[in-house]
Amino acid sequence: MSVVARVIRSGLMTTVQDLGRPGTRHLGIPCGGAMDRLSHRLANRLVGNPDTAATLEMTLAGEVLQWFQDSVIAVTGADMAAEIQGPGERREACPQGRPVSVTAGSVLKFGVARRGCRTYLSIAGGWDVPVVIGSRSTLLRSELGGFNGRALHAGDELRGGPHEVELARKSAEAATGWFVRLQDLPSAAGTQLRFLPGTHFGLLNVESQRVTEQAGFVVRSESDRMGYRLSGPPLCFREPCQIRSEAVVSGTLQLPPDGQLLMLMADCAPTGGYPRIGHIISADLSLAAQLKPGDRFTLRKVSQEMALDAAVLQERQFAAAVRLAMLPACSR
Repeated sequence: MSVVARVIRSGLMTTVQDLGRPGTRHLGIPCGGAMDRLSHRLANRLVGNPDTAATLEMTLAGEVLQWFQDSVIAVTGADMAAEIQGPGERREACPQGRPVSVTAGSVLKFGVARRGCRTYLSIAGGWDVPVVIGSRSTLLRSELGGFNGRALHAGDELRGGPHEVELARKSAEAATGWFVRLQDLPSAAGTQLRFLPGTHFGLLNVESQRVTEQAGFVVRSESDRMGYRLSGPPLCFREPCQIRSEAVVSGTLQLPPDGQLLMLMADCAPTGGYPRIGHIISADLSLAAQLKPGDRFTLRKVSQEMALDAAVLQERQFAAAVRLAMLPACSR
């Protein structure tokens, strides 16, 4: 495919992501993929792509992109005050949560995230990069997949996949005046993440079990796609806890010897040697992905039944939102 856009200015960290590499963990390869899968999936659905198509994931600050072809895009996730600069220096805000037409010669600019942490940019047909081990997602630590295994740089040229151009354009025209928002972004006042008790939660002393749900935690600056380091009240076990390396997944809460929690995220290794005191439920992982350094949150322990109910409800809400987005404009 021909070049669709060129990076004029790179953001803080923008990578190509899809739904990752499930089924490769036994090979020692992290699943990876989009941190906020809900926003990734919505961005794709809005432009008529399957969930598995690749999007651009921008972290904290976004790109400036020059367009060479008429395209249909969608922006979801964190608010980076995107704007489109068209011919004649005319500028207009790029709305989130709906398909948008951009014309050849336009410049799409993203700023610093005003709320949330990660913004997703889809294009009709998906971003076209090579499939590596079954995925287009970027695994930065291994320099694998995505755009040459790295974050985007100024001068990089991006290609889009095949799609029905006229159908995508009509969809964008019909979307004027509406948008889809699936969840609220984390707020300055704090947010709440639900978790399931892990294998070693019961080994915490009584006080640590209590403060886990009553205290607040803050995301530290030493955080990335592999995991978040958290600041909070020191947690302690009733007695020294030594374990062998065991399986971990995105959302696992580990407790290292310093007593400060780790929250593993999309690019975490398949195994880890720290005790597992909990797991963020799947319905809250997208919310966790939008936390940035300095954000505060609390934890709430829930049952497996509650976690399953939350996952089912989220999928129903997603399906309902997508159905609404696909309705003709006259029937909304």
